[in-house]
Amino acid sequence: MPVRLGVIGDTQGRFQVDPLIARCRDVFAGVDEIWHAGDWQYPEVLDGLQGLAPLTVVNGNAPDDPRYPMQVVREIEGLRLGMVHRPPSPGDAWTGALDICIHGHTHRWRDEVVGAVRFINVSTATGAWFSRDRSAAVLTLDAGRADLQRLEL
Repeated sequence: MPVRLGVIGDTQGRFQVDPLIARCRDVFAGVDEIWHAGDWQYPEVLDGLQGLAPLTVVNGNAPDDPRYPMQVVREIEGLRLGMVHRPPSPGDAWTGALDICIHGHTHRWRDEVVGAVRFINVSTATGAWFSRDRSAAVLTLDAGRADLQRLEL
């Protein structure tokens, strides 16, 4: 059975938490889990997302919160997924064992295959700092295949 992940990150800057969570409730309806790629600024963001679906979070730099791991690795539907806040360096051994690496930090959309690894960054859900994006995604995993659907927030 396919697994649907809501992917979001870099929820910081000038925004209101309640309208963000309400929009996520709509766009993430029916997802199996939500993955947040770090930088949430307000703890209410994580509380709200956790109320929508099981939540996986990695530490970022806004805040830098040691209660959350720097990296997460899971195997789902025959694919090895990893998530980290800062984009890995080229040739990073950690990513070499992954099929998909989700990251944040740059506030720029990315869906790119480098070598054998697909790198995904859903940009920023809040148009943080210099970004004009307000996006997230649903990543559908099914028997070794991954489909990424960009969501405009």
